[in-house]
Amino acid sequence: MESNKKEGGIVQLVVVLGLITFICALLLGVINGVTADKIAQNAVETRDAAMAEIIPDADFEDLGTALSAEDGAALPAGRTPAQIDGVYKATKDGEEVGYCVQVEPKGFGGNVTMIVGINADGTVAGAKVTSHSETPGLGAKSQADPNWITQYAGQAADGQLQVTKDGGTINAITGATITSRAVTEGVQTALDYA
Repeated sequence: MESNKKEGGIVQLVVVLGLITFICALLLGVINGVTADKIAQNAVETRDAAMAEIIPDADFEDLGTALSAEDGAALPAGRTPAQIDGVYKATKDGEEVGYCVQVEPKGFGGNVTMIVGINADGTVAGAKVTSHSETPGLGAKSQADPNWITQYAGQAADGQLQVTKDGGTINAITGATITSRAVTEGVQTALDYA
């Protein structure tokens, strides 16, 4: 008799937990459906603001998304390019002045979404991290410290962009070498593509 009570209690517990799980999943689905458009709109606004900051007073034309770096350029052996999510041609007064490339290199905490501006002469106009999952206080400085990312501006498209620990000229964020390498790889991938 007592074992039947235990089994009945376990079944009841499983049913209650299953019902709670179902309700929570349903609520999360509804919330996701309600906020998905706003999240996408915010991402576009953030991207557009970053492009306007990197190449001011330009008009941008979307040339495509979800491109692989191999589609645009032959990369040096042993390099894993960042994912290219969009390429935008920048024009001023009808004249092409460069490109902005949205890339997602893999950082320490996940993908680092960034915009890289390329001047018409092939040099870096600038770069800006627009979202990341990096460690607060360390890798997050790639977005929070505007002075750190300015060192990419003016860099040439010579395929040699690396952090100083790897023999390059880019000073890594202290304690966040993986993030620094990821951002550098994102900039180099954009240069290779352009």
